[in-house]
Amino acid sequence: MYSLTIVGNVERRRTEAEIADSDGVVLAVVYEAIDGWHTDILVEQLNRATADFQTVVDNARQNLSHYVNRCGENPPENATWGAFSLWLMVKDDGTGRFIFA
Repeated sequence: MYSLTIVGNVERRRTEAEIADSDGVVLAVVYEAIDGWHTDILVEQLNRATADFQTVVDNARQNLSHYVNRCGENPPENATWGAFSLWLMVKDDGTGRFIFA
């Protein structure tokens, strides 16, 4: 069984979905960049071909698609790391609103 956590990664300037196992070990990271969707596998022995893993990757992409700043393009100027992280977490349904002043 896998769990999915959405995070604003300030260092990489993107919103990511971390896929973890039942012990909380992060196995893979899903994100979208200008050139498309990516899945970085962090654990070498992970079987990417299983239906369960493919389902959680698809769910990650679907969840991430609602984060309007997920690719980190056109970030607010002079934002602190905390403010930038919040900006990465703004969603298309109006939740996670970010006002930079």
